[in-house]
Amino acid sequence: MRTSLRRIGTVVAVLILCLAVGVVWQASPVTAQAPKAECKLKLMGINRTLDPWKLFEERAKEVEKKTNGRVQFELTSLPELGFGGGETLRVLRTGIVDVAEVYGGYVAGELPIVEILELPGIFPDGATAKKAVQAWKPHEAKVLDQKVNAVLLGMARDPDQAFFSKKPLRKLDDFKGLKVRVHSVALGSLVAGLGGQPLTIAFAEAYTALERGTLDAGITGTKPGFGLRWYEVTKFLVGPISMRPHVALSINKGSWNRLPPDIQKILKEEAERIVEAKAFTAIEAWNQEGIDKSVEKGMEHLPFSAEIKAAIKDVLQKKVVPEWVKRAGGAEAAKLFNEIIAPLVGFKVSA
Repeated sequence: MRTSLRRIGTVVAVLILCLAVGVVWQASPVTAQAPKAECKLKLMGINRTLDPWKLFEERAKEVEKKTNGRVQFELTSLPELGFGGGETLRVLRTGIVDVAEVYGGYVAGELPIVEILELPGIFPDGATAKKAVQAWKPHEAKVLDQKVNAVLLGMARDPDQAFFSKKPLRKLDDFKGLKVRVHSVALGSLVAGLGGQPLTIAFAEAYTALERGTLDAGITGTKPGFGLRWYEVTKFLVGPISMRPHVALSINKGSWNRLPPDIQKILKEEAERIVEAKAFTAIEAWNQEGIDKSVEKGMEHLPFSAEIKAAIKDVLQKKVVPEWVKRAGGAEAAKLFNEIIAPLVGFKVSA
């Protein structure tokens, strides 16, 4: 008892001494807290290895900064969610994710009209492709609104597509029976027209299929193929096809309507300023970088021969585009093609 009293007296004495010399006991200062997010948005991209992913990350940071933390993003991807790409519209329409990178080739089975920009070999160069995207953008916004329950935030492009092949493709006969991974219906039409066998395999699964011999070749962008190390399982980089897939960064309409107008404005502005504008600027470098880096890793680059170029053009006009017109609605699809695309590429189609 006496020991306890002595301890209490010692504590009191220490407190009195501290007060006497001006030491004030207080709780640790409270760290300033960041504003609580008004909304958290889940954004689903195609794959973290792709160049546009860096733009999504940059945009997310800018939006969070400009909204003072009122908006926060959770970034995820198709393989992380166990999807191959064909489920994109469903998960966006139903609000499983708030924002999604909608690639026209992946969703062409359900919404073939948006494959108008994915017709392989249709655009002779990057400048023409950019004009086509800008001319088509208002129509895609309308389609997403009416068919997908989504609002278009911005459009971007991925690099030109090439064949990553286990064997050389120097002449047209080399395509006969070639088992090729494709990622759109239109690419499947092209490969079939060249005499190959198109197979639809998810981007994240193509490496293993090439490694095991399920595939002889795979089509993807020059830089994406390098990003997933296809140079380890193929020897020849053939092409590229003049085809720059478009992606529509879109937000579920329910998620959009819950946002205040000032945040809606920031989301759209940053999508156009960062994702759209920077992708269009960087795409030429992405194209060449994919070729150069793959060659550095030991691949041989085989540009298309004149024979193969002529065959691609012929298959495009006689098979790929007419088949797309039928899938996409016949007369209405032909009308849109002839109004928007034909003036840029020099030929029209009939329903």
